[in-house]
Amino acid sequence: MVHQCDLDLNCFLGILQFQFTMNVVRYFPIAGGIFLLIWVWKKNYFQPYRIQLNFPKKEKIFFEIKQSFTTLIMFTLVAIVNITLAKMKIIPSQVYFSIDDRSIGYAILSFGLISIWHETWFYWMHRLVHTKKLYHIIHSVHHKSVNPSPLAAYNFHYLEAFLEALYLPLFIMFVPMSFQILIFHTFVAMILNIFFHTGYEFYPKGWASHPILKWINTPTHHNQHHSKFHGNYSLYTNFWDRIMGTNFPDYEKYYESIVERRDLALEERIKERSGLGEFVVK
Repeated sequence: MVHQCDLDLNCFLGILQFQFTMNVVRYFPIAGGIFLLIWVWKKNYFQPYRIQLNFPKKEKIFFEIKQSFTTLIMFTLVAIVNITLAKMKIIPSQVYFSIDDRSIGYAILSFGLISIWHETWFYWMHRLVHTKKLYHIIHSVHHKSVNPSPLAAYNFHYLEAFLEALYLPLFIMFVPMSFQILIFHTFVAMILNIFFHTGYEFYPKGWASHPILKWINTPTHHNQHHSKFHGNYSLYTNFWDRIMGTNFPDYEKYYESIVERRDLALEERIKERSGLGEFVVK
């Protein structure tokens, strides 16, 4: 495995290639593929699922692509610096490369721990960059996507990209984690981030107010953050927003209105297709 090599030029280049692939090469086909599927190719089919019915201008999409590339380069640089410093014994690293070094149970536990840590780091970092001074310097770049697309998932100022990436080196300095689980975590985080930025709501009626399901975030939750800015700060779950009282007061009501509009549109589509079928038979 390339990350187990001794630190020399070939090792460094191998790590650079791997991290570039895991960040830049992995992201754009997935985010771009989802964008092309639901925003372009099957745009009419997915229209009932849209949260905001209108579409942003093309210039906004190009900006999201450009800033995502900036973010992914920063993610790559943070990873390379972290790995290099760990190999030089300047900072500790608890990453192990054979999953058999610890039990499968521990691997699952470590995935849960890093997910909790990521959720916590993201919420409080997110609130920090929403403070008056930092918002205009850093976070306003992300909020240029008032009506975000899947390509807005990593649309960050380079300083925010650095803050976004920092949670991972801090975690593996202290908590043992399998390299395989680490890569899996970054993949899951990327997929969820893209999903929450799709601009489409697929969850069922009652999700946002269900006693259990309400603790899991929805695309509507984050889309509302983009359109109204100061609220709905959390990531995977709705834990921190709920206990800190930072959900928008109308979030649950707004969610139901989006789902109700979607379901009515889907019912109308079914009726139209059924009516067309009857007409053809006659």
